[in-house]
Amino acid sequence: MELAGPLLETVKGLWGLASKPVGYIYNLKDNVRLLDEKNKTLKSMSGDVKTKVECEEVEAHVGPTKQVEDWLGRVQKFFGEVDQILREARERDEIKCLSRWLPRNCWSSYKLGKRVDQLLNEMRQLQNEREKFIDLTSPLPPPPVLKKPMDKPVGLDFSPNKVLKWLVDEKQVGVIGLYGTGGVGKTTFMKRINEELSHANHKFDVVIWVVVSRQVNEDSIQDAIRKRLNITDESWGRWTQDDRINHLLKRLTNKKFVLLIDDVWERLDLSKIGVPPPSFENGSKVVFTTRSEQVCYQMQADKILEVQCLNFKEALALFENNVGKSTIDSHPDILELAKDIVQECKGLPLALITVGRAMAGRKKPSEWKGALGTLKNIPYKLSGMVEDVYHILEFSYISLNDSTDQLCFLYCCLFPEDYHIGSRDLIELWIGEGLLGDTNDVYNMREKGEYILGSLKMACLLESGRDDDEEEYVKMHDVIRDMAIWIACDHGKNENKLLVIENEEDMSTKGMSKWGEAEKVSLWGKWISNIHQAPLGCSQLRTLIVRETKVSVLPGGFFESMAACLTVLDLSDNDNIKSFPEGICNLISLQYLNLSRTCIRELPKEISNLTCLQWLLLYYMKKRILIPIGAIASLPLNVFSMWGSSLENEEEVVEELGRMQGLTDLSIKVNKSSSALKIFQSFQRCIRRVGIENCEGLTHIPISHSLKESDNFSHLEVLHLYDCHMLVKMEINQGIGQAPKSYCFPSLVEVSVSNCGFLDLSWLVHTPKLQSLIVWRCHSMDKIIGDGIAREELAASGLFSRLKFLGVSALPKLRSICDHALLFPQGVEFLIMDCLGLRKLPLDSNGMRGSFSIEAEKGWWEEFEWDPAARVTFQWPGVGPVEEMTYGEAARKIKDDKYFNFAKLEFLA
Repeated sequence: MELAGPLLETVKGLWGLASKPVGYIYNLKDNVRLLDEKNKTLKSMSGDVKTKVECEEVEAHVGPTKQVEDWLGRVQKFFGEVDQILREARERDEIKCLSRWLPRNCWSSYKLGKRVDQLLNEMRQLQNEREKFIDLTSPLPPPPVLKKPMDKPVGLDFSPNKVLKWLVDEKQVGVIGLYGTGGVGKTTFMKRINEELSHANHKFDVVIWVVVSRQVNEDSIQDAIRKRLNITDESWGRWTQDDRINHLLKRLTNKKFVLLIDDVWERLDLSKIGVPPPSFENGSKVVFTTRSEQVCYQMQADKILEVQCLNFKEALALFENNVGKSTIDSHPDILELAKDIVQECKGLPLALITVGRAMAGRKKPSEWKGALGTLKNIPYKLSGMVEDVYHILEFSYISLNDSTDQLCFLYCCLFPEDYHIGSRDLIELWIGEGLLGDTNDVYNMREKGEYILGSLKMACLLESGRDDDEEEYVKMHDVIRDMAIWIACDHGKNENKLLVIENEEDMSTKGMSKWGEAEKVSLWGKWISNIHQAPLGCSQLRTLIVRETKVSVLPGGFFESMAACLTVLDLSDNDNIKSFPEGICNLISLQYLNLSRTCIRELPKEISNLTCLQWLLLYYMKKRILIPIGAIASLPLNVFSMWGSSLENEEEVVEELGRMQGLTDLSIKVNKSSSALKIFQSFQRCIRRVGIENCEGLTHIPISHSLKESDNFSHLEVLHLYDCHMLVKMEINQGIGQAPKSYCFPSLVEVSVSNCGFLDLSWLVHTPKLQSLIVWRCHSMDKIIGDGIAREELAASGLFSRLKFLGVSALPKLRSICDHALLFPQGVEFLIMDCLGLRKLPLDSNGMRGSFSIEAEKGWWEEFEWDPAARVTFQWPGVGPVEEMTYGEAARKIKDDKYFNFAKLEFLA
């Protein structure tokens, strides 16, 4: 008995030593099964991490953190090891070597079991690590070079090789100055340098592009630099000016950078901005452009290069390219006349382009002789800007069709340099100024304005583009803008006739004294935060624009000296203005008042004193606004806009608007059912944009439709119907079962419907010009266009024949857009999200005119049928390159991909 205790302990110890190896063998089958299951879980987990990282990479300039990147790498390696072990286990299972009993080859089973056990431990560790991640991504460093959009101009065959040699090979060269007259192509030259740096093996950490413009603003220069260095808005906003300089100096000192500064007008002290001087040690470089050779010396440039005008051969090539070969070849005399005009332009690219395009399409030698005579009779000398540039550019101004075009062009001077002028905004100001005539037909004047804008762009006096919201804008080249100001100020004889103010220093007593001679004044930008005094003697001032400033209050008596003459007042986009400025109601000649995007809460009753007011704009107001009863009832308004704004006393205001006989253009958002019904019953002649939102109890909108087009909603362009849960019908009395003989909504281009009770939108047959249709969250809708309209009648109605975009989302019952194939225009875009019942589109593969694109979820693509041989371009939305392939190949690629749930295909013509 005395031996029993020690013997038992010995047996237990031996069993403890042996139990684990035996467990490797005994539990091998279960552990393999567990490893397989856990491996699938880990794959799902890593897949989720990858998907989230990739989504964040699309939405912002970020990448995986080092911790996440390392984890994903180890997980991928782990999967390879697990797959190998599982294959070995399956092979053993096939020959019955995996069981709970000891197999014949214990040693190999022991090794396999031990490795399985180790992998299970590694897997638990990897899963634990994933759960500890706080952030999956972090900001990526900026790319060394951001490419600039540019076309290669014909004739401008200057090579940046010399400058690139200075940048890359010659370490003793730190600062490079490029100078030349306005319009000679300095910015194009700089873009060529930027483009070459994007290809060259230069080993620079970052290339930074900054535009200075004539009115130097160090804040904006710093802002451009810090964005390229990925310094966040939050950090930048809380730093003092000294902090900002120190941070930029520190960041740039540790980098080998190239700073490209475009359009420097005077010496720029880079150290005050936070840019360390380039040196042999750091290898950094600064390149700038200027119109003055003297600035190159003031900036202590190590190398200076003149960007010269073109020689005759280059100039003629550039001119012919802009005139067009068909015009040049249209008559034997035109080429010789073109050579004479090129001689007059003195090789200045901007003049050659401008005059060339002005002559495009003119195929009579008499027109060319007249143009040449005009150019020869304008005196200019090469020694100064007026002689070299303005007089040549003035030829394009003089060549405009009439004085109205010229006045509209000169009006653009009121906007700052490099400013993106919204096209619609500009045309409305032209109308408000009376430049397009004194008729009340604002719709006709808008069309006239569009035509004039097109003429100005064709004449190269305005450049055009689109912003991030795809809204059109125009801008003036700074040389052309300078020339226009020179003309507007009586060819420089009255320099205070037009004032554009962008900094608070110009609001001093000396600066304000200039207002007495001014006819137009504009104040712009966040650097103007206070107006300390009222201007005196503004007896000639007709236009005052105060936009995008930090001004909150205008001083007392500010409008007093301009009360009898001011006709246009624009105070829009001033977030700090919270109350209606005192004195506006005394502006007895005021015709145009824009208070949009301010925080004004209430209009005064005294606004009724503005007996000449034709335009009152209150769109996208920051606060709900109160308009006192009777305040606007007697005003001679032609245009009233509260688009995107909300009214405190909506029903009363709508009632008053309905009684205004002169009102021709109304944009409004309403929240009351009575207001919505009133608009569709009484505002046919004037409604342009209407939004109906959150109208409780609104079940249907009855519309009295006439066969006379003048009695219909002939000006309605935009219709939004949001969150009207009970709204099920748009009742047009002609009925929906047939194509209309005349359209109820002949001008409607944009329709958006959300969270309404419609079963279908068959009333869209009354919208022949519809360009954009968005429908989402309508849970009862099963078709966009319902039954009952024959194919022939649909074709006759022109339904969707001008559509550019169709988006449907979150429509659980939607089964069809339209049961009949429709003839969509070339380039139409479809967006389909969360519409699982929608399996096809009303497209006819034989009848489609050219290309169209579809962006949809993976599950939707699996059901979509199309010719597998059709050529398409494929892209995961916002990710990766655009690839061309067949539709069959694209469909397989979408089906096989495990990470992306959305794809965009463009079907080629």
